[in-house]
Amino acid sequence: MEQLHLSYLKLLEELSSSLDRLAQLAQEKAAAVRADDLIALDEVLKQEQAMTLNLRGLELKRLKLVGQLGLDKVPLDELEGRCPPELADRARNTVDALRSSYTTYRSCADMARALLELNLHQIEKVIAASGVDPAVSGSGYEAPDVEPPKQMKTDFRA
Repeated sequence: MEQLHLSYLKLLEELSSSLDRLAQLAQEKAAAVRADDLIALDEVLKQEQAMTLNLRGLELKRLKLVGQLGLDKVPLDELEGRCPPELADRARNTVDALRSSYTTYRSCADMARALLELNLHQIEKVIAASGVDPAVSGSGYEAPDVEPPKQMKTDFRA
């Protein structure tokens, strides 16, 4: 059972590292937005997608370990008391580090999102100032509604 607890704590530490990496990516995303660097932004978004897949894998492992340990409905606050006494300190430190990583990630992600939203609003204002209503014209990805030339039409009744 102690080995399962160790595996769970290692998983939580890995999750904390992943959140730290996501926070770093959020900062890189904000820097790319500030620099108007769409290529750098695209690269960061690709890395975020890869991290998201990694987090999904960690979540599956976590669910499996939580089930094996019987900690299904146990909040992280109570993890220290549910671990063997020799792992209690490590559990407390791991939970504290995970909380800190999550707080940092949320802060960085919120800042990057606000910056992206601000820039999108500015783009919409520029488009509206040029005489185009973005709400009416759509995203610009629709196919044009144009008739093909006469020589390209076929009479299917013939």
